Amino acid sequence: MSDNPDFRIQKIFADTVFKRYPDVDARRMKTIVRELVFAPSDRMIKINEIKRLSAEDLRFMIARELECPFEEVNVFKQESDVKEYFEWLKKTTNILKHLNDGYVTQEDADERKAFLSLVELREYALMACLGLYKESNAPSSQSRMNIVRYKVQKLREIRSAILFLTREESSVVTTKSEFDAAKPYYQYFKNLQGLPFGYDASVEKRKELGISHENDNDLAQDYDYYKHLLNKVLDEMAALDEEVAKGVEERQRQKKNKSSDKMKEFTGR
Repeated sequence: MSDNPDFRIQKIFADTVFKRYPDVDARRMKTIVRELVFAPSDRMIKINEIKRLSAEDLRFMIARELECPFEEVNVFKQESDVKEYFEWLKKTTNILKHLNDGYVTQEDADERKAFLSLVELREYALMACLGLYKESNAPSSQSRMNIVRYKVQKLREIRSAILFLTREESSVVTTKSEFDAAKPYYQYFKNLQGLPFGYDASVEKRKELGISHENDNDLAQDYDYYKHLLNKVLDEMAALDEEVAKGVEERQRQKKNKSSDKMKEFTGR
């Protein structure tokens, strides 16, 4: 489990449920998140005193929220489905340009670092989203999964390109050869911005660039995303249990040391 709490699936789910149902208290939230992951599909999950949803319906709803986090009015509006995808492409071309224009400023380096963190977090959240879609049994789940898989593929391409073609350090001079190396990648992501979502360059072009992730094992049609989700959450729970146990042991040790110190004071030994 990552030391960064933002990369805990249970927190991602809790934040997403809270966005949808802001009146849910912390104790109820913990139960909802646990049932969201583990409950049988037909189990009715209590959201509040008047709202109950089947596990499969809640999974689909939360998956949609995760997939389209910036839609505030109606998560089912089609134009919101790919909004952030085009924002990723625009940000990628800006970074490839700014970090290969001759000099990397602190602002450039900070922009790069922040965007890579966002890309990593969104990929992590979208993989969890795929697990919810997989187990929701909704008629449109498969088509939604295809869209999310493509988004994950593009996030991985973006990360590969930025890591390969830009400097991490600031206050450094970049060379013309670095600029020339980045140009085909800049043009690739620039061209994608002018195409409808899902349209792509040829397989040969993507192979030539060396950043294609379409054949990643965990992006295959038959990959078990729900099993992946279960394993991630169980790993989180085990790690948290270990943290709690270590905390208890430390408190017991400190208490024992204090008792020993008091005994020494009393006996004078």
